[in-house]
Amino acid sequence: MTKKNYEEIANQILDLIGGKENISYCTHCVTRLRITTKDKSRIKTDEINKLSGVVGTQWSGEQFQIIIGNEVEYVYKAVCKIANIKEEEAVDENLDGNKKRKLTFKNAIPTMLDVLTSILAPIIPAIVACGLLQGVLYSVQSFGWIDPTSETYVFFFNCAQAAFYFMPVLIGYSAAKRFNCNPVLAATTSAILMFPAFSSMAGTSIKLFGMVPLTYAAYSSTVVPAILTVYFQSHIERICKRFVPKMIDIIITPLITVMLSAVVGWVILAPIGGWIGTFVAEGILWLYNALGPLGGAVCGAIYPFMLMSGMQVAMTPIIAQNLATLGYDFIYPVTSAASNSAMAACAIYIFVKAKKESTKSVGLSTGITALIGVTEPVLFSLITKYRKALIATIVGGAAGGAIMALFRVKYLSFGFVPFGTIVLAMTDTFVYYLVGVFVAMIVAIGAMVILKWRDE
Repeated sequence: MTKKNYEEIANQILDLIGGKENISYCTHCVTRLRITTKDKSRIKTDEINKLSGVVGTQWSGEQFQIIIGNEVEYVYKAVCKIANIKEEEAVDENLDGNKKRKLTFKNAIPTMLDVLTSILAPIIPAIVACGLLQGVLYSVQSFGWIDPTSETYVFFFNCAQAAFYFMPVLIGYSAAKRFNCNPVLAATTSAILMFPAFSSMAGTSIKLFGMVPLTYAAYSSTVVPAILTVYFQSHIERICKRFVPKMIDIIITPLITVMLSAVVGWVILAPIGGWIGTFVAEGILWLYNALGPLGGAVCGAIYPFMLMSGMQVAMTPIIAQNLATLGYDFIYPVTSAASNSAMAACAIYIFVKAKKESTKSVGLSTGITALIGVTEPVLFSLITKYRKALIATIVGGAAGGAIMALFRVKYLSFGFVPFGTIVLAMTDTFVYYLVGVFVAMIVAIGAMVILKWRDE
């Protein structure tokens, strides 16, 4: 949006909440305008939800919240200027009024999703661009329109990998804005985690200063290690800002922040993120082997969370081992195929039902690429954005995963599921693969209908 757009949407919001005279207090957080009004009945919620640039609205006690996204600060400044009201300091997303919201078992998952969404939302354009390019490349190669070994194909294939390979850097930059620290320093720290020289030494252990153990690993395409490291970095930066004299702050603070975060990230935080991924991958294998259809349902249900955190990478060794020893894999169907099918169905449903043209276009484009097997665009642009779509994906993935596990569906190699490399599913369990895929899609659409999804 431009300055003109900010002023335009600010004027529209003021008109629809009953004018500036209806405002008793107005502030903002990372993603929302937070407005306390004198008369609630004057707020035209449905019309506000239809505004271009507005993601949705909600009430929190007596506070009316308008969800804008990462450009909320500029809209807020425009509202204050037009209404001639004093600008307030931004509040923390985890604060309700002036009281800290207590983290409980009930709100732990919504809070985690809120943090993840606020970090992932700004990088959606990069994910969508590279994801769509992957889908286009696979399609033209499948139809025989281009030689996959040609220089042109290889060039664009590598372009399509960029956002995913450098995911930690994008995540680091975005997480810095969420945790209120320097985004360039955060991107630098995240780049250190995936520096090629370090990745090439994966598995090698050293001792920093002769006593601190550090094991190199490959953290490209991961999410959790960068988020944990930047969260730590935000605290180090604030401590430095508090104690380092301003005269030397520009020199000392970046040095201490980056170096200390790099050491703690490599030694403690990134391995924790990697360990979580390995633990989940081993857990999926146990669920499948021990619980059958129930285990398959759990696998299909939790896969979106693995994908949004980058933990799906940890399943690669297990899948490779299955292919080497059995000649086929059974993890792909209960996780990727089932969950991807559900996500694709949700995207297509959103395309059909959405009122906003921008939402419709995202639903159609990401739905098509999800059917091919590239699901990061739909996950980060729609599924994490709409909680009802996430629930529908979980339910649909669980249903499809249960079918896949019940009939022990086979997949012959790494590929794009559900339909991108469908030829790899053509074994003696192919019929059950199709049943699992379509059950996941039907159940996901049914859940969207029952939950009464709307683009708010």
